Amino acid sequence: MALRYIITNVGLKSNIINHCRYISCWSCGTNNVNNLVVNLFCSKCNALQQPGTNISYFKIMGVSETYDLDEIELAKKFKELQKYLHPDKFANKPKQEQEISEKYSSLVNEAYKTLLEPLARGIYMLKLKGKEIPENTEVDQEFLMMIMEKNEEVESADSDEEIMKLNNENKTIIKDLQKKLSKAFFDGDLKTVTKLLSKMKYYTSIDNQIQSVIRNKGIIR
Repeated sequence: MALRYIITNVGLKSNIINHCRYISCWSCGTNNVNNLVVNLFCSKCNALQQPGTNISYFKIMGVSETYDLDEIELAKKFKELQKYLHPDKFANKPKQEQEISEKYSSLVNEAYKTLLEPLARGIYMLKLKGKEIPENTEVDQEFLMMIMEKNEEVESADSDEEIMKLNNENKTIIKDLQKKLSKAFFDGDLKTVTKLLSKMKYYTSIDNQIQSVIRNKGIIR
């Protein structure tokens, strides 16, 4: 059975690319046509095709373009894709196909990493809307003072109980911001999205600081 059909049967049909109607296989020259959908592999020779341009990470991973994506589904799609696209699978293939595999594998890794992280996912979705978080986004002084205090609390935390309490509190705040972001994206309120992402950057920074302390202390959660 041809590899392209095997992939469809294991659930990777959603990971095919839909950026053009025709694409010529670099290996055999076959025009692969399938109702505006181009398979990852050539329909004739099964050679891995070049990744299309300007394809969103959501389409690459085969998941819905929503802030509330299913992380378990995302991880499953990631494993499925890497199972077929990992460079080790192409060690005995022509050099060009090996290079395409490396490019695809790197692209899938970047897509997975971006969509998995709440902050990175939000920033990416905002970018898809043609917007970015301005470097000079206004944040009120009261909020900044609170962030400074949180950082100081993390730095001065001595016991495991203290750092885990701060960890739980910060995680709760980030989850609340995620809920608000989901609604703002759904409503198309990009102004609110920008403000929420700006705040999430600070809390994500605190989270990174806390996780570093947890690792260094060897705290078992």
